[in-house]
Amino acid sequence: MLPIVQFPRIVEQQAAWFDPVFTTDEQRKHFREYVTGLIAGDKVTVTAMNNLFLGHNDQSALNKFMTLSDWDEDDLNRRRVQMELARLNRRPVNAEAGRLIIDDTLAHHTRCKMDWLAYLWDHAEGQYAWAHDVVTACYVNRSDQFPVDWRLWFQFQAKKEVTKLQQAAQVLAEQPTLAGYRQRLVDLLVYQIRQQLYQTKTNLAADLVREAVELHLPFRVVTFDSWFLHNDLIDPIEAMGKDWVGGCPKDRLVWFNNHWVQLQDYLKTIPPSAYQPTQVHGHWYWAFTKVLALKSLHSRRIRIVASFDNPDLKGNPCLLGTNRKDWERTHILFTYSDRWPTETFNEDVKGHLGFEDYQLHKLRGIRRHWYLCFAAYSLLGDQGHPGRSRHGVRAPFESTGQRCQAVVHEVLGHLVDWIAQRLEEGVPAATITQTLLA
Repeated sequence: MLPIVQFPRIVEQQAAWFDPVFTTDEQRKHFREYVTGLIAGDKVTVTAMNNLFLGHNDQSALNKFMTLSDWDEDDLNRRRVQMELARLNRRPVNAEAGRLIIDDTLAHHTRCKMDWLAYLWDHAEGQYAWAHDVVTACYVNRSDQFPVDWRLWFQFQAKKEVTKLQQAAQVLAEQPTLAGYRQRLVDLLVYQIRQQLYQTKTNLAADLVREAVELHLPFRVVTFDSWFLHNDLIDPIEAMGKDWVGGCPKDRLVWFNNHWVQLQDYLKTIPPSAYQPTQVHGHWYWAFTKVLALKSLHSRRIRIVASFDNPDLKGNPCLLGTNRKDWERTHILFTYSDRWPTETFNEDVKGHLGFEDYQLHKLRGIRRHWYLCFAAYSLLGDQGHPGRSRHGVRAPFESTGQRCQAVVHEVLGHLVDWIAQRLEEGVPAATITQTLLA
């Protein structure tokens, strides 16, 4: 790619939101370089992004910015959310239409010595993969959407870890060495630290909901898939006065005919005539709904919805649950369908902004990379209709890919202008070429 001679408009105009995070002009410049590289670059490595810019210094300066420099990535993210809220509030906002979407996604990698990398089951691919598992919270309010924050979930299998410690202790007892005892001490300390740090995905999700409330995001409902339907998340949501709509596993126990039965077995007692046609966003579904007590949720009575995408009720139904027992099936299905922007968000940040393409090995650098990806995503939102950030907007750039390409075109235009100006100043073409290729 030809060198970048000027930062794009969306970076220069909105960077003021982030400037207070940094203590030096050099750090502010590196912030602009990194987010511009995420948006307009071909490769997401520190070296590649550093080389994008005309007259760049050694890549070690940008690498230090990501791994060693003293700046607060959490503060950067809070300021980014405030920027999104300022954009959101350019027009009247109805908090009742606000949704906080909880999800998790895998940032894939080949096996290496990255902090907290784990061998995890990838449901989308149907196989295990080396990855970081990132629990995310995204905000949606009609045509506006943006990421709020994330938490890294790391794998900790206590029984497996204890077995490994016991096996290592047995080997050490048979062949005691000073190095072996030192390693034993390290292993015990690592086990203790990991045990203390470990949190379930639902605990992390609850923390994200609490943060969204503290940030004063205008939302009424939290949505999530069936993985998160646990008391550790439901109890805090309801304690904060919010409603929820989530997926419901088919094997959860419900109270029916004076005993607990699996939800899938209860649904076998329901006649096909009980499923009513319901249209959601132009698609027809056949849905049945009933208020039932769910054993795993402290025997809460919640409204269950089972829906099929065909009138013959073929295949497996989509199962949902909500604390809003007064809502009818159409409203519940519409509310849950508001989750779809989080799928496009995951695709966008991975496919266009290098969310999982980092080569940084230490967690501090990885955290900063993810937050800068969020910043780049939010900066791109400024290309839309005033007061609106993303989907449903009739604007020149409707997809993240188109928005990135528009930035590429802009920086190419800056380069053409720079060359024209040098020629006008009488700089020989050979000198210009030599400068560009240096």
